[in-house]
Amino acid sequence: MQITHHTDTYITSINPATTEVLGRVKISSREEIDRAVEKGQEALLKWRLLPLGTRLDYIGRFRKVVYSRKDQLAETITKETGKPLCESIVSEIFGVLETCRWLQENAKHWLVPEKVRLNELFMPGKRSYNLYEPLGVIAVISPFNYPFSIPVSTMLAALTAGNAVVLKPSPKTALVAEAIIELFSEAKFPDGLVSLVQGDREEVQYLIDSKINRVAFTGSVEGGRAIAGLAAKKLLPVTLELGGKHAAIVLADSDVDLIASPIVWGAFTNAGQACASIERLYVQHSISAQLVSRLVELTERLRLGNGMLPDTDIGPLIDESQLLRIKEQIDEAVSQGATILAGGRIRRDLGGYFFEPTLLGGVKQSMRVVQEEIFGPVLPIIEVADEAEAIALTNDSKLGLGASIWSKDIGHAEEIARQIEAGVVWINDGLYTHVSPDAPWGGIKESGYGRMHSAAELRDLVYVKNIGINNQRVQDWHYPYGVNSRDYIIGGVELLHGNVSERLKGLKRIIGSFLKRSKGS
Repeated sequence: MQITHHTDTYITSINPATTEVLGRVKISSREEIDRAVEKGQEALLKWRLLPLGTRLDYIGRFRKVVYSRKDQLAETITKETGKPLCESIVSEIFGVLETCRWLQENAKHWLVPEKVRLNELFMPGKRSYNLYEPLGVIAVISPFNYPFSIPVSTMLAALTAGNAVVLKPSPKTALVAEAIIELFSEAKFPDGLVSLVQGDREEVQYLIDSKINRVAFTGSVEGGRAIAGLAAKKLLPVTLELGGKHAAIVLADSDVDLIASPIVWGAFTNAGQACASIERLYVQHSISAQLVSRLVELTERLRLGNGMLPDTDIGPLIDESQLLRIKEQIDEAVSQGATILAGGRIRRDLGGYFFEPTLLGGVKQSMRVVQEEIFGPVLPIIEVADEAEAIALTNDSKLGLGASIWSKDIGHAEEIARQIEAGVVWINDGLYTHVSPDAPWGGIKESGYGRMHSAAELRDLVYVKNIGINNQRVQDWHYPYGVNSRDYIIGGVELLHGNVSERLKGLKRIIGSFLKRSKGS
């Protein structure tokens, strides 16, 4: 069964748990995209000049609006993505509320003018400071898997920094995007400061070709390459948060009963449709059988179903194409020698795009399920001889977003974490910092570049303008050159950077140049 999500004119929103039509939204025309960007540029003229405290008042108002509508928002998110209602609240709405809190408490520290200390010997009478200026109109291009928390967190940071925003969401979650714009309207943000463009690849291309000033993209590696290529033609700065292949390293000293449940959750939350889902498990031989047995037991207890039902653990995949993609990857792995330990089946009987949470044993490092992002409820398991092998296999990946180390010895786990090639490494847990704006989020290698959340994102959404001030004193490097200028400059270099004898020599040169200058020679 295949549902078409959009035509040339409209996007049709589908509930992936039931395949019912939830609504339709119009695809934006080129004229509408141009107007959205133009309105953003116009709104910027006043917005960027507002005191930071005033902009943060808007963020506070937005926070109150989101909280007051949290139940309605959670229902909209669950119906359009399929994820359980509790996940819509904790992984989507809570993260946005936390972002508002963090910005209100911390933005002033990172965005206020900053004094620059100059070398007073060479630059007497000068002052310097940095301003953190907004870039302009930021295009936020967001995915279907976290259609609320991912775009809104970046939008809030961009607005706090004084920018305008145009949101282009995934066509698979168009209704959540409509709800986002309603929230900003209800919070009474200035007209045109936040706009929405609906559509797919063609609309993305046109948006990037318009008069925007930065792109923040979250999505697949393939999509990231396309975005980077389009932006490069205009030298547009880009933030790319792309795919992941989270490797969990389980050391022999781990308590199996304690770690099994968080590993299962890390693999299967949001039906595995998270860029930081655990998609590889490297477990030391001595506890492998015990851990696998416990993982199978917990996985088989998980309840598939409609996310609106309170006892649902795992919802559907987003659509039919994703369902078939997961099945193809598993079938290929099995044909190459892998064994299905739990799950492995499409569940047509449930009425939507459901796939059983799956554990794979007998997996080899060379298999596609280990090398490529799965983006579904599948956990390949590989037994290793020791931690050195686990580290080597973890780093044997073109992706580098997240990883985790599981051990009773926290200090030793931290040592291993430093050897892992990833932007985020957790110890005895995973994924949770995605809802924490205090911690930076982003990857290396083909997982992208730039960071979401924290001061790192705020500073990505501004440019640094340095202001230098001279009180009209004549400087020794100005014309006309002469012996005094030469002695002063050479002496200063010797005084600041030479050894002890050279510093004394430099000091004598400087004193001599002052004496000659005072005598008018």
